[in-house]
Amino acid sequence: MKLLIVCVNYNSYSELTSYLTSINFAASKVRNIQVDISIADNSTSVEEVTYDSYSYVKVSVTKLNNVGYLIGAQTVINSIANILDYDYVAISNVDITVAENFFINLENIIIAQDVAWIAPKIFSKVENRDRNPKVISRYSKKKLQLLYYMYKIPVLYYLYTMSAYQCKKLQVNYPEIDIYAGHGSFILLTRSFFESNRKIEYPIFLFGEELFLAEIVMKAGKKVRYVPNLVIEDNEHISTSTLKKKTYFKYNRESIKYILDTFYHE
Repeated sequence: MKLLIVCVNYNSYSELTSYLTSINFAASKVRNIQVDISIADNSTSVEEVTYDSYSYVKVSVTKLNNVGYLIGAQTVINSIANILDYDYVAISNVDITVAENFFINLENIIIAQDVAWIAPKIFSKVENRDRNPKVISRYSKKKLQLLYYMYKIPVLYYLYTMSAYQCKKLQVNYPEIDIYAGHGSFILLTRSFFESNRKIEYPIFLFGEELFLAEIVMKAGKKVRYVPNLVIEDNEHISTSTLKKKTYFKYNRESIKYILDTFYHE
């Protein structure tokens, strides 16, 4: 099994170290595995770090000029000519950890050929719940328009977070099922994804990555599969939590507008 993990770092070297340590430990539990980790480093306060101590993985760094989340990851992925050599390509934040048995379970799961994206269980320590499935069914155009105006009119956003959003915190245990989109903190793409989409070309700085990839997968006639047997622990939005609300709203509006204009123009 050959796996590439592209993790996007923004001034979060402590979290990055914890994440790499968890990957290295999980990789040590599997005999026939190659884990290549490429750090897309968007940091504005760059630290010189050595990665020689991770004996079960190979780590490389691409320094970027803070180009954003998916843009940072796709910059690395699109530069790899032999991307189809990998069984899986993961795109992730660094404020997460992989479970000790993650690669053991990944090696043993049976995934259909038409599955392009595997969404693992992403357990939020803060909210005490699984962040997946992120979106079970495709959003209607009307719902996306409502979300756009929620980020355009801040009072609507705050009303949402105090009411409807709270329902998401209720723990629901879903079985392994096909869904529309997984959570963006750890996106596991299969070789099947890249057989249909050699490159990822998302132009938005932050947010909307899940919907963009879901649309790409759907357009290719493939599926997103939620697999709760694969476990990631989410330590919560280290980078995005530092955004000012005005900027947070702006990026969300831009991402929703792009999704609407690109995929809902009929």
